[in-house]
Amino acid sequence: MNRWQMKMGYLALILCGLVVANVFIYREVFAPPVLTVHVLAVTKDTAVVARTPSGATILIDTGPDASILRALGAALPMWQRRIDAIVLTSSSAKAVGGLKAVTSHYRVGTIERSPYGKRLSLDGVFFEVLSTASPTALKISYGSASLLISSSTPAGLYTSDGKIIK
Repeated sequence: MNRWQMKMGYLALILCGLVVANVFIYREVFAPPVLTVHVLAVTKDTAVVARTPSGATILIDTGPDASILRALGAALPMWQRRIDAIVLTSSSAKAVGGLKAVTSHYRVGTIERSPYGKRLSLDGVFFEVLSTASPTALKISYGSASLLISSSTPAGLYTSDGKIIK
């Protein structure tokens, strides 16, 4: 194999790599904005991680203890160490017990209290606590999509475009 053929082989390999990278970049840039919501099983309760279409991460309730850290580790990319906002739906231990563990392992932007009936807007996403009695009910809205989440909602990944990923 002569040098010219080797150069052409390398150029073909580089061209293929650029085409693949281009496809991934265009998919990310032109993808429709979608809100993703992870319902996390934390001990016997639930916590919710919402990622807004612009990339902000919002944690709703922290669970009763430090077991929230394991659930967050599974839901978030391993390199992410920032949570833009924490929304606490009540002051009970089941909602704020893991707050100290979260703030010691993640950089937290703001901590908001959203009691029953208050509507909170963060990064274009609306959160409203519909009930604090058991089961707790929370409504998350983005655009024309609404997700109703309660403590009986199965753990998994939900999106504002209607897809349910378990």
